[in-house]
Amino acid sequence: MEGKINVTQLKAVLFSEKPVSVCNKALSQKDSAYGLGSAAAEAAANATALALLAVNSSDLGDPAIAKAAEDLETLRVYFLKLIDEELKCKAPLEKRLNEGAPAAEIEAGYRTACVIIDEVLYSSVMMLEQLDRVADKISPDAADSAAAAVYYVRAAMHSVRLIKARYSTKMNEEVFARTTRREPELAIEGYEPFLNGLLKKLEARIG
Repeated sequence: MEGKINVTQLKAVLFSEKPVSVCNKALSQKDSAYGLGSAAAEAAANATALALLAVNSSDLGDPAIAKAAEDLETLRVYFLKLIDEELKCKAPLEKRLNEGAPAAEIEAGYRTACVIIDEVLYSSVMMLEQLDRVADKISPDAADSAAAAVYYVRAAMHSVRLIKARYSTKMNEEVFARTTRREPELAIEGYEPFLNGLLKKLEARIG
């Protein structure tokens, strides 16, 4: 493709190690690279940290709890990485838009921008499944943190849905546009009963 973008030449501002105040301020700025996608990854990271807090406050001598702590820590670090990966994935799209690239190239940019936010969605499901495996073993004094984790990750998942709904309106290919919108909707609809059941279990454990 003529004029193909060399992604390695794009400079991305990294946020995963910046203070909360910097990320929060950047999120409020119209022209900031940090947007809803990176905020969704951050929300998922916070959700996982809350789930990990609940697990670490429970009986770590239990093998299932100890394994959940290990796996949740892996996911927590991964979500932080996804904050910056989402920014890098979106960078080619922003460059194409700024340069007034042809419509086909811009649409390709939107498709690429979907890659990491999809990862946020499905890794969020993995986090919920990890928490569900030990829901009945969470300490009553930590069940509020565990339940809050579910609400945080639900926000992350719906943020992904909303981003992809907007991206779908920018695509000219009808089938791909519809798939872009419907995939997260269907995923969330399918997991809603599971998510609500997990919330019910965790809230019932609050001491």
